[in-house]
Amino acid sequence: MLKNFSIWAIAIALAVVSGTTALGAIAKKITPELAVSIKPVNGFATEAMALRMVRSSIQKDQGTFPTRINPAFYNLALLAFKSEPTGSGAVATIALFQSGNKRRQMMEKAFDLSRRQLLVTGWLIADSGAKGDMGSILNYYDAMLRTSSSASEVVIPVMAGALADDAAVEPFATILSSNPPWADTFWGQVVRRPDLVANALKLRQRLYKPNEREGAFRDGALIDELVQNYYFKSAERHYELLTKSANTGDIVRNSDFGVQSRYPPFDWRLYSTGEYGASIQRDSLSLSAIQNSGGLFARQLVKLPDRVLKLNAEFNQTIPSNAVLYLELSCAEKIPNRPKGIKIPVTEKSIERTISNKGSSCEYYWFDIGGRSTDNGTGFDVGLNRLSLTAS
Repeated sequence: MLKNFSIWAIAIALAVVSGTTALGAIAKKITPELAVSIKPVNGFATEAMALRMVRSSIQKDQGTFPTRINPAFYNLALLAFKSEPTGSGAVATIALFQSGNKRRQMMEKAFDLSRRQLLVTGWLIADSGAKGDMGSILNYYDAMLRTSSSASEVVIPVMAGALADDAAVEPFATILSSNPPWADTFWGQVVRRPDLVANALKLRQRLYKPNEREGAFRDGALIDELVQNYYFKSAERHYELLTKSANTGDIVRNSDFGVQSRYPPFDWRLYSTGEYGASIQRDSLSLSAIQNSGGLFARQLVKLPDRVLKLNAEFNQTIPSNAVLYLELSCAEKIPNRPKGIKIPVTEKSIERTISNKGSSCEYYWFDIGGRSTDNGTGFDVGLNRLSLTAS
């Protein structure tokens, strides 16, 4: 059972309002009152008039569907139905005059006649929400998204918000397994919201298939959001699932810069501006900066064991005198008594250091490569061939 059904009520109200715009366009072409007065009765014009009255009533009640409608609306819809029995709006209006299961059955018949009628879809969503039927709710939203080009802006954020409930993961997995056309927009929403990211990961892993097409999901953004919200272990497990990475004994991933980054920050995240930057090329991390510029060049999230570690770095040349470079390890976790960071200046072509993480309360660290060019000189271009961190 969903914890809070108010999100559905909001969606329904907005959907009905958006539908009113389209109905207004119809009214400009046909004057329903005039059409009704002409014999024989124009069923579609009569249906439009009945729908306009019902929508107006719903808007006055702030998106709430009436438990009983005005008999005048019913009579108008009945007149429209007799003339055009396939009009879903007329059937829906007649359904609102019914009660209990009969109302639901007639709404379902209206839905079968047309999936483009927002009044019908909105009512079915509301009724499914009242019953806690998440699967039906998502199916009706799917129908709305497939038939209305304007529905996405209203519906997708509401659908995304529903993923905050643990009970929504499985119904979402069912409907997303067929890769509906709105899936990419949906993933773009859920992987960027801190309140949804934990369940977004559960949903993503529920849909994972070996040898799936890379890029079908927003995995990079999902991993990034998990890390930003301190779900380090979950993010790392998902990274390992996607990359099938093997343990090489080196704590630093891609320590020889042999491949491009796929999923930062577990792969190298590179920073670049017009004045300084880093790039991976020809099995080396290229670091460059113009005069009097610099900052963070590259960063990776690493997990350090409770041990003494050995750090090695090898550059492709002697460090220029106008280059101030450093390597830094700092705790990434949000914990009390965070250990102090370790900043190692780089002044030689090759360096080797011993670092202890024994007894530390921190497991995940940022491993940063930074620096800047001094204000005297022409800047620098340096290549980092290898940066490794191993347990000694």
